[in-house]
Amino acid sequence: MFRGWHERAAVRFYASYNEIQVEIMIHWTKEFETGSEKLDQQHRLLIDHVNLLEGQLHTTNPTRKEMDFVVHLVDYLEAYANIHFNDEEKCMESYRCPAHALNQREHERFRGFIHNYKRLCELEGFKVELLRNLHEVIRTWIKEHVLKVDTQLRPCIPPSMRSGSGAVPES
Repeated sequence: MFRGWHERAAVRFYASYNEIQVEIMIHWTKEFETGSEKLDQQHRLLIDHVNLLEGQLHTTNPTRKEMDFVVHLVDYLEAYANIHFNDEEKCMESYRCPAHALNQREHERFRGFIHNYKRLCELEGFKVELLRNLHEVIRTWIKEHVLKVDTQLRPCIPPSMRSGSGAVPES
């Protein structure tokens, strides 16, 4: 269910904002793999969305379409925090990943950040400075959390059940 919703959201973003200049910030590589095809797909979509945000950082006078993109991006991040984190926590728990408790704590911090960021934007409007802050936080999240915490799941999933084996159980 989530994967399909996410893919449709990504298609809408690309279709609606395909004329926005995008500088690729992060490229997906094997080092990001968690062993779960579902979680890896969700991480890829997060990276795609953050890479789209990169194109907004140099805009001093955003168009309506660019502002709409930012609103949709923040909504996407809020949904991502609610849905993906839940999926990931269940997966880590089911495979008894030693990073499970740390992962939950960091997810709560990220949820708090997104909630506070959304409120700040509602109060101040979307400013380039706020976008730069969001970009930096998410870029750091990908490098510090996905690469260092989420990937601790990989050795917990039996090799025959990992991404690419065709047999990854998804909760």
